[in-house]
Amino acid sequence: MKVHFFSISLIVLNFFVSQLSGQDTLLLFHPTAYNLEVIQNLMDEDILSLEEYHILGVYHEYETYDYEKAEEYMRLHPTEHFSLLEVAGTLEPGNIFTINPCTPQFISLFSKSQGALFMGGPDIPPVTYHEKVHLLTSVTDPFRHYFELSYLFHLLGGSQDYSWIPYLEGNQSYLLSGICLGMQTMNVATGGTLVQDIPTEIYNIWSAEDLLNGDPDQMHRNYADKVNTGCDAPTSYHFHRVNLEKKEILTKGIGFKSRVAPLVLSSHHQALEKLGTGWVIVATSMDGKIVEAIRHSKYPHVLGVQFHPEKPGLFDPTIEHPQNCNSTINFQESIKDTDSHAFHLAYWSYLASIL
Repeated sequence: MKVHFFSISLIVLNFFVSQLSGQDTLLLFHPTAYNLEVIQNLMDEDILSLEEYHILGVYHEYETYDYEKAEEYMRLHPTEHFSLLEVAGTLEPGNIFTINPCTPQFISLFSKSQGALFMGGPDIPPVTYHEKVHLLTSVTDPFRHYFELSYLFHLLGGSQDYSWIPYLEGNQSYLLSGICLGMQTMNVATGGTLVQDIPTEIYNIWSAEDLLNGDPDQMHRNYADKVNTGCDAPTSYHFHRVNLEKKEILTKGIGFKSRVAPLVLSSHHQALEKLGTGWVIVATSMDGKIVEAIRHSKYPHVLGVQFHPEKPGLFDPTIEHPQNCNSTINFQESIKDTDSHAFHLAYWSYLASIL
């Protein structure tokens, strides 16, 4: 279903969203077919309980992804849980951190929902945090980023405009959850910056071979795709340990031991650099150089993680991924019956408890 805001009024938008009354609404940004399937899998496995929720997938009209694929997924998997909403309005680096043509729609979507999920994806345009483009940065979908950055700024505010009154001031129970890119977007939206390439900027490593032969806790994605040719592309995902801060949201908050350094599944080459307004670090890499999770200091249900607790293979023993040309990996088997597996389940239980 598409709703074009240049052709309808805000009243029609309010009417559309109000049809979800009787069912709480959770926004899903970048609702690709894959992301819809991910959420459905978490629900089917009773890992994330959303039976009482309608998931409204929202996206900007100029995103590069073909959302007909998402519509096809919903046709093939009919359910009342999902619908899609296309938002139109001019967005550009100069207007995303202020009132813009999408602001009235942001107000309505915020007022009609109980939270929003932000998923993984490609690199954020460095112009949005006032940096030049690193040669290893790859921007493939700028309008997705403008859209998500702008919504998060409207809700959280940031150093771009200290006079801005965040929407969450009016509803501090609102849930915001960011995964990988989602966490990076939270940071940039509030005035933070990013390390554009971890190996070269943090560790001064310039070859895939050195990364693959080095400390696995310093490798934040699988770089086997750089050296393996003539076989199926290896998965970009890689397990490494993280350090959890004591008496914080990922320990005391979810009932997990801070002395445990769980393995998490990562696939990223960028990281948080300068923190935006309001963030508290709640997990880091083992050497303390990479921020692995943040929470907001004022709004209790705003959380971002740099890793991927949503990956279906973590909960499905039948999914095999090529690890390199000579081996495969099953993510669930890699952490089965360990504290690391319990950590992933506890994470989703915590989000479900908020909702």
